[in-house]
Amino acid sequence: MRRGELFDLTELRTPLSSDQEKIALCRIAEAARLGSQFTYTIKEVCGILGISRDMVGHLIHTYRIDTLAIGTIYRIPWYSLAEYILDKNHDDIEEVFYEYVRSRYRTA
Repeated sequence: MRRGELFDLTELRTPLSSDQEKIALCRIAEAARLGSQFTYTIKEVCGILGISRDMVGHLIHTYRIDTLAIGTIYRIPWYSLAEYILDKNHDDIEEVFYEYVRSRYRTA
């Protein structure tokens, strides 16, 4: 149990499956491409990743997710969120990320 939590909720928080990861990546990249959403709130990141607010705070403070801080308000850029989703099994995250973007938006 993490400090600050009353109950052990790890059984209820299932990690994203590979299909869910692909869907989340497509939504994030498409929203950024259309210019509708470039940053996400902590609450939105919790919903996308299926993790708690405490876990998102831990990811921010351990520099696994980059943030934009405006006073006390945190926003997570779309590319940082996409990198975190892709980083699960890969060491060279930038290459994997750019390969994904190239394959997704390849022009004929």
